[in-house]
Amino acid sequence: MATTHISAALRAPSHPMAKAGYGKRHAPDQAPRGAADFAHLPAREAAIAAYVDRLPEGSAIGYKPLAEELSDYGQQACRSALDRLTRAGHLRRIKVHLTVDGGGKRWVTRTYFSRTARDAAWWTEFVRFIRGVDVPGQPDAVPEAGQEPQGEPPARSEAYDVLAGLGRREPRLQLSDGECVVLEHLVDEWMVRGVGREQVAQALVAGLPASVHSAGAFLRKRLEKKMPPAPQPRKSAFREEVVGAEMMCAFCDEDETTTTLVDGVCVDCRADIDRDEAAGATGDVPDTFLARPRGATDVAARVAELRAASGRGTLLLPRRR
Repeated sequence: MATTHISAALRAPSHPMAKAGYGKRHAPDQAPRGAADFAHLPAREAAIAAYVDRLPEGSAIGYKPLAEELSDYGQQACRSALDRLTRAGHLRRIKVHLTVDGGGKRWVTRTYFSRTARDAAWWTEFVRFIRGVDVPGQPDAVPEAGQEPQGEPPARSEAYDVLAGLGRREPRLQLSDGECVVLEHLVDEWMVRGVGREQVAQALVAGLPASVHSAGAFLRKRLEKKMPPAPQPRKSAFREEVVGAEMMCAFCDEDETTTTLVDGVCVDCRADIDRDEAAGATGDVPDTFLARPRGATDVAARVAELRAASGRGTLLLPRRR
């Protein structure tokens, strides 16, 4: 049976949080979510990127906690995947110097994730700008990347696509373009709360009454009434005021003041990852070594879910030996 890398992207993010002040942070000025966000990445990296994208701020997204949660991959595979996401411009690990209550100072490390791929110059300017500036207040000063060319319509969001596709599943739920736009933010909120697009669609078409007089009004009511609970934000144990920031290696404690970083990774860590990849140590975990069994899923359904999760179309990887 052919293998597809989709379980990471499809699993709802019940994921461990980092200790207060650490963990995942969202980079500013990202494009809206879309089906093809990570289509430029290999299947494994696309699946892990989609999983990380759904996690709330403060989540622990180092390769070790990812390997604990994503049963298909071991630590070396997750480290290799994070290295490729860093090279592609989706990740940077940044050490932030904070003033805390009582006037004391402390360093915390945060991994900034950008759904929109950024080049090295953008990340350098991002770190330069947040030095001495409260992190939540920086978006306007960061250079834009991936903007839509003037005169072209913006790409449809993943939430819009879910709504637009309902009519093909159930004719009673056919929506106009305007109705999709009006309801788009509600579907996006479901997704932010950890519900995949396929699960949203199933929730909207299940158990319909005999007749639906107004698809738009009916779906608004269902989206609002059945909205899943929001994840509880983790409260910071200290008051933050940023007084400095340095780019760190994505995998060790070296920073830009002590070593040379190339695309966010130091030379030694990059060499370790390259050796693991050359030795074939970064592939999937064999079934017999999994911490928990992979779910048994119909092949056709898995392929359809992959198409929905990554926008890459049908993608099959080599058979296991």
